[in-house]
Amino acid sequence: IRRVEVATGAVSTVAGSGTSGSTDGASGVAQFSYPLGIAISTDGSALFVVDHFNHKIRRVDVATGAVTTLAGSGTEGSA
Repeated sequence: IRRVEVATGAVSTVAGSGTSGSTDGASGVAQFSYPLGIAISTDGSALFVVDHFNHKIRRVDVATGAVTTLAGSGTEGSA
């Protein structure tokens, strides 16, 4: 998950190792598989990411980049 600083054009990694997978954890350890959509919490402290191929919704702590799974089992379907 990348951040673009609009004023300068600088790009930085907020979370994710760059390797496809579904691992939760610290910014450089966490893995995503085809993240599609991102929403930000009202206080700006968290990002909510649709992790499409993992069938999960993930939470990214903006300050630390730590990733946790909020919803989804990793299996396609509905409950």
